[in-house]
Amino acid sequence: MASPIVSSSFRNGGHFRLSDRASGTGDFFAGSFSLPRSKGAFPEILRMVNLRHHVAGLVTTPDSQSVCVVPRFEADYAYVATAFIESIRRGLAVCGLQSNSPKGRQIGSDLSTVLYQLASYTGLTRAPKDLDAHDRFCQAYDRHLRSNPPSTRIRRMAQEFAKGLIPFTAAKSGETVKGHIQRHLDNETAEYLFPSGEFPQELEEKRKEFRRIFMHQKTLPMIVKRSNDRQEIWLRSDVELLHEAYRATVGRPGPANDRLIGAILLNAIMTGRHSNEQLERRKIKLAAGETLIKQGEMLKEMYVVLSSTAPLAVEAQIDHTHDFQQLAILTAPHVLGIMGMWRGQPEASTIFTHASNTLDVIVINSDRFALLTQESGFQAAMADEVRRRLSLNATIVGKLLSELTINNEDSLLTSIEQLFRYLTGDSHTPLDRVIDLDLDASPVEYVDALRVQVAQAIKDKRFSPELEQCMANVIWYM
Repeated sequence: MASPIVSSSFRNGGHFRLSDRASGTGDFFAGSFSLPRSKGAFPEILRMVNLRHHVAGLVTTPDSQSVCVVPRFEADYAYVATAFIESIRRGLAVCGLQSNSPKGRQIGSDLSTVLYQLASYTGLTRAPKDLDAHDRFCQAYDRHLRSNPPSTRIRRMAQEFAKGLIPFTAAKSGETVKGHIQRHLDNETAEYLFPSGEFPQELEEKRKEFRRIFMHQKTLPMIVKRSNDRQEIWLRSDVELLHEAYRATVGRPGPANDRLIGAILLNAIMTGRHSNEQLERRKIKLAAGETLIKQGEMLKEMYVVLSSTAPLAVEAQIDHTHDFQQLAILTAPHVLGIMGMWRGQPEASTIFTHASNTLDVIVINSDRFALLTQESGFQAAMADEVRRRLSLNATIVGKLLSELTINNEDSLLTSIEQLFRYLTGDSHTPLDRVIDLDLDASPVEYVDALRVQVAQAIKDKRFSPELEQCMANVIWYM
């Protein structure tokens, strides 16, 4: 298991609704072998995969047509394709076709060519060029994993993924959970995920439930039907507006509007399978100087601003004086009111217009927002927005925290440093010295833990004056 991929996916809420995620990945792989790649269902399936990956923060979008794996994930991302190849080769070996036999090597070579090419469709730019290069990369990465063992916390994250995914993939393969693990996982990985070979009975029950569903489905027709159903949703007026706004923001510096709007777009597509209810579109007219959102108020709805006739201004009273300072000028498309609703706290800033303004917005009311917060994609984008806000001071805060903890055995400060590094995007953080946080904690609870621990450290005067001011801003941004 690639620890950075595990911890990033967990931080982004990827352990929720794993069957949906596995189904999407399965459609992509099965469709790539069975469907035309340039027309029909497959381009739509690929668009969904890339949208999910972008919302999760694994790829960037240099433009509205392409994706690229985030550089720090490149080796880890390639290893995911490597692991797929090795899992198939291992399964064939169990059936009697040894990997190093002439036929086994030919199949391994074909698998490498096809699966690394598929990975390139989802943003991988560098990959092993042939089977020999694949074998060398696999061995090197395996050595890397063994020399940098994951912490107990990250191991627990991986186990949560396994509990959700393995019943699904075992059912797809027509195998029991135990047989599936023995056939496709090497002993080291199996022990890592299921210590002492103990497979909870609940996993087998989940597998049987999935199997009952799959027995009445034919794989390729179902893949095409799912894609065709989504194609109709893509044409819905509110979805088209969100898609246009998403494409307009990709690659734009600043707040994570592209990923936030992408998460809302993804949710609209997924919920559209069960409901035809469209998101509300509204025109909002503001006079010069009029406020749209006021610092300190509790919002009952948030907005995706599709267009505006003038920019909006953001100001806030950060240091508890009577002086407000302007923080930003916003141009559409943009997401407004999201942080206060997500935290369940009053708004941290005021948004108003200097000039007469007409806004065209998509409205997300409190009921729809509650559904959004249950979606892994939305949690991913919100976690990224928290990271972005933390990252406004990340360089100086990270440096000050490292200097403070390097020769300091203070467990609270060490925990704060690891949480801060993790939440600002360092997926290689071991998380082995985080305190007062359950191993089963959710991504949101990681954010809450940092907020609580920083507040405690400030109360106890454990920071230098400079770091205390920075960390006070951290709490404000969260």
